[in-house]
Amino acid sequence: MSALPRPAIPVGRTRRQVITLAGGPAAWINGGRLGIGEGLQRPLVLLHGLAGDALTWQFNLAALGADRAVLAPDLPGHGSSTLEVGAGHVDDLARWVGDLIDAWGVPKVDLVGHSLGARVALSLAHQRPGVVARATLIACAGLGSDLDHEFLDRLADASDLDQSRLAAAKLFSAPGSLVEPMARALTLRQSVPANRAAIKALLDANRAELSERLVTRDWAPPVPVQLIWGADDGIVPPPPADLIPAGIAFHLLSGAGHMPHVEAASRVNALIGSFH
Repeated sequence: MSALPRPAIPVGRTRRQVITLAGGPAAWINGGRLGIGEGLQRPLVLLHGLAGDALTWQFNLAALGADRAVLAPDLPGHGSSTLEVGAGHVDDLARWVGDLIDAWGVPKVDLVGHSLGARVALSLAHQRPGVVARATLIACAGLGSDLDHEFLDRLADASDLDQSRLAAAKLFSAPGSLVEPMARALTLRQSVPANRAAIKALLDANRAELSERLVTRDWAPPVPVQLIWGADDGIVPPPPADLIPAGIAFHLLSGAGHMPHVEAASRVNALIGSFH
């Protein structure tokens, strides 16, 4: 794909930017101090999980972006990006992210993905190892133990605040004050029928694929990878450490659930910063 004209990126702002990609909007947040193409370091691209959006990285953007561009897209079916998800497979989402990177006009990026976003990052690293320099996978869907499909269905149907509170509480080891803002954001999005339909379409398109435990076969891409997992993740339980290929760092964080980049943000930011 030929690169689109580079959009103007306000430095140091975290509001969403939008361009047209494949006939629909592609939105992202630039949370770093530098804009696209500025500085000596590769941009760091953060990919959120199912039913999230770029703002799920709100505890990471500033810490990771002190001296580089940090770009957090809304994946198709999420946030301000297109609701048209097509076939909706993780490989299709990875191609969309690759096209967005091309549109930014940057030759190489580092990837960080969470849950579904981690699986998308893994797919893109296999598809285009020349574009992906390094990848951090957080609670990678399909790589851990059996998924909690009941939770995923509840998440896709979370159209009122009570449902959303139940779903949000499951995300954390020690929910506390994290549940209410997460539940309200989820309800705001999932109460819109078109948004809910897009999430369900993505879940249906990937249910069988994400149920396959990649850890039992040769899944590692040809780029450096590290894994980060919450030890108390009840949605994508961490894989046995002895099944992780040699040379791939596996960081298991105590006191964290499915969203360690929120619940243990300082530890996750340090691990990402030291790897990338």
